[in-house]
Amino acid sequence: MLRRGIRLSIILFAGWVLASVAVGLWVLPGLLLNAPVPQRTEAFRAEARVQIQGSGGSLIRAQVLGGEGKTLELWHLRRTASKGAVIYLHGFGDDVWGTLGRARCLPEWDAVGFTFRGRDTDSSIPCTLGGWERKDVLAAFYYLERAGFPAERILIAGWSMGAGVALLALEDLEKEGKTPGGALLECPFEDLERAARDHLRGTLGRLEGVAFLAEKVAIKVAGRKARFDPALVSPVRSSERMTCRIALMTGDADPETPLDGVQKIARFHPDLTIVHGAGHCEAGNRVPGGWEAWARVRLKAWGLENQFNR
Repeated sequence: MLRRGIRLSIILFAGWVLASVAVGLWVLPGLLLNAPVPQRTEAFRAEARVQIQGSGGSLIRAQVLGGEGKTLELWHLRRTASKGAVIYLHGFGDDVWGTLGRARCLPEWDAVGFTFRGRDTDSSIPCTLGGWERKDVLAAFYYLERAGFPAERILIAGWSMGAGVALLALEDLEKEGKTPGGALLECPFEDLERAARDHLRGTLGRLEGVAFLAEKVAIKVAGRKARFDPALVSPVRSSERMTCRIALMTGDADPETPLDGVQKIARFHPDLTIVHGAGHCEAGNRVPGGWEAWARVRLKAWGLENQFNR
């Protein structure tokens, strides 16, 4: 009886390993790399542009080369008597039109937005959660520098994946000796492994607990397929290596980028606002005064309320 139990346990374990490897090789990489992209009609985009310009300024379109040489369609809302420029970064499964509308909150600042990796025009391009997207942010930053904005007058605002990518890009910029004026980040993810685990939990439910081997295999496969190093996609490690001013916000009921991961980032940048009962990307709408009031307190503390001459 004991031998039979041991034999059955070995068979079950071997079956779990084989199944995990198979799922990690052929199923999960697609869930990680093929992030959904909103299906926008041209009429929707046109209306979004009208609404964005309604807060003042003129919206212009530019093209820049982002990570891996992919073309980004960059939208720049140019203000008169600007105080600087904000790069708005969207989250997983979103695009520029779901985020650039935030520019209405800061009407005295230029606004720049784009869809990571140009996936709004070609959704077959893999989403790498920062592996290549960090270079997209650098491309937008360089564009603003060429437009006459000094580094200390360029801010980054990001949500979810965009917040995590912002931290990666900020580390890259500081390595080049450039420190932006600051970053306003809501619910950044901790690192790629944690983001994959939290994302797959929403898909697999309780089965996620036995999928850890499949997840590790999938992350390595995704890195090979999309030609990036998953180990370098770690916003929490990037946050430890930078001096840029960072303000963080999150909810304590967020299952996608849980509070404990954001708190690890806040060990190095302690300006953290926690909104009780707020879920994923809900904190900015539930904090007193909204995201705008929260952001303006930081801009004032950072001494960025006055205009500058380009």
